[in-house]
This record gives sequence, C-alpha cells and structure tokens, in this order.
Amino acid sequence: MSHSRTRSLVWCGLCIALLAVGAFITVPFGPIPFTLQTMILGIIVCLLAPSEMILAIGGYLLLGVLGFPLFAGMRGGLGVLLGPTGGFLLGFFVAALLIAALRHLTATRLARANSRWPRLRLDISSVVILSLVSYALGCGWFMVVAGTSLEAALTSCVVPFLIPDILKALAALVCVQPIRAVLAARPSNSRAEW
Repeated sequence: MSHSRTRSLVWCGLCIALLAVGAFITVPFGPIPFTLQTMILGIIVCLLAPSEMILAIGGYLLLGVLGFPLFAGMRGGLGVLLGPTGGFLLGFFVAALLIAALRHLTATRLARANSRWPRLRLDISSVVILSLVSYALGCGWFMVVAGTSLEAALTSCVVPFLIPDILKALAALVCVQPIRAVLAARPSNSRAEW
C-alpha cells in the first residue's frame, strides 16, 4: 500500500473517531439531540479531499448501522437510521456527495488562486450545503417517521438548533484555517485539497 493511500485511510479513520466523539457529547433536546457532530462534520467537509470525505462519512454511517455505538447517545444499529433522527444521518452523506462534487469542480481554480478568499468562500459554501441538506432530509424524514406536520417538524428539528448550528459552523470555519496552515507547512504534504 502506498504512503499516500495509507495516509488517506488514517485520516478517514481519525475522522470517523472524531465523528463518534462528537456524537457522544449529547445534550437531550427533545426528539433530536444536540451534539457536536455537526461541528466535526464542518471541519471534515472543508479539510478532506472529496473521496476521503465520502469515505469517512460513509464509513461512520456503515459502522453505526452495523451496530457499533457511534451515533448520538452511544447508540448503533439500523434502528437508529430508521428512527426519527435517521434523516439527519442520511443528510450528512448526501451533503458530502454534493460538497465533494462542488470541491472537485473547483479544485483547479483553487490551485491557481493566490488568495485565501476563494477557499474561504468554498468552505462557507460547504458548511451551508451541509446544514441545508441535513435540515431538509432530517426534517422530511422526521415528518414521515413521527407522522407530524411540516410546522411541527420544523419546530422540533430546525428552530431550536439554528443558533447553535450557526455557532458550530463558525467554530468549524475558525478551526479549519489553522489546521490547514499546519498541514500545508509540512514538507511531506502534497495534497492540493488542503
């Protein structure tokens, strides 16, 4: 196995572990718990290469579905994915696919840019896509599973989380910049995505 492939697998494994830790830090907040998972996801979608991002988030979901207690409240299994919060989990993966496509399409332009602004705009776009897709799928899934109206789903799944999620997104964006700077300063780093 090549050095770069090993390094990618290590990054994916680390991100899966961080997602699990973010999910363990849970505050019960009605049917949908408050976790730090979305902040970790924001960092992942900004830092990892598109294929690594999909592998990390997909691997996290797969391990959780297989029964490893990686989801919020230290739960695991297919029942969690089919439960009221399952739409948010699926939304993470769908958002990762969309963000990976966006980042892949803009990779050449970013490599040529000498300014930080294009990368920052892409990071902000990635975090916004992550939030919007997970809210949309999470809210829709909750409506189906709980048999509630759109208004009730929005009241339970979106409104209480707007301010905390904005703060977590800003924290992720702030964390990404120094991490990217450290990774770019390493001589062994040849990754264009960072």
